Amino acid sequence: MKYLKLKLFICILFFSSIAFASPFGNKLIVPIIELDADSEHFAYVPAFDLKVGESGEIIRWFDKEHSGIVAMAAVVEVKDNRAKIAFEPFVGLEQSAFPTPLLKPQKNDEVVFRGFNDRAFLIAPTQDIYEKVRNAYPDVTWLHPDLFAAYLMDIGHTAPVKGDFRKICAQYATGVVYIVNLNEGQALDCQTFSLIKKDYITGRAPIEERMLPFFSRIGSTNQEWFSYLINDKRTQDYYIYFDALLKGEIKDEDATFFGRITNYFTQSIKDIF
Repeated sequence: MKYLKLKLFICILFFSSIAFASPFGNKLIVPIIELDADSEHFAYVPAFDLKVGESGEIIRWFDKEHSGIVAMAAVVEVKDNRAKIAFEPFVGLEQSAFPTPLLKPQKNDEVVFRGFNDRAFLIAPTQDIYEKVRNAYPDVTWLHPDLFAAYLMDIGHTAPVKGDFRKICAQYATGVVYIVNLNEGQALDCQTFSLIKKDYITGRAPIEERMLPFFSRIGSTNQEWFSYLINDKRTQDYYIYFDALLKGEIKDEDATFFGRITNYFTQSIKDIF
């Protein structure tokens, strides 16, 4: 009887999420159905349409009105209608003035995937291509690249690395980064950089129109500054740089959970923890 109730509960959550369609994936809430017997860092949830590389948060309900984020999670395997997730305690809201709760995920905790996939940063070489992509996805809330450009200037980065995307996405509750790359657009999970969707609506910008490091109103007034500071030939062209970034050729020193998860997929590193 308990199994039937759990199954019904899962189905209600899944199909209710479908009613609110998002081009980059519908919000999905699933329970932890089993903890891994061999490792304290892994658990299992119903797979539904989850893909390897998708990120999420594990939520604990303390009562009917109060809940909290227990851990960050990422899908590392999908098999036999179950998704294996890796997780690590959540530290996004850590404050030195307050004690950090020592909570570990447990069976029946909720795992929320794609909770912010209706919000995205758009990285494009020109304003024309930026507007073209934005207009193609009117249901997405696009965070302006000025926010990201200002963040990069503030921390002294002339071109972004994957860790920069993770931080800005966490800061603005954003689930997706859409990067225009060569002749295609790639919508990526902002934490793991796993591919969500690919399209071919952008075309390629002429060399003389490409901005560094990407289109932004801040960049349009600081092109000489970027060109002066960027010495690596790879960063002198928008497409060459972001193609290298997506291929993992730009070194990612991010040692956070999602940084390790990304390297686990792109560099075949077998030990996440």
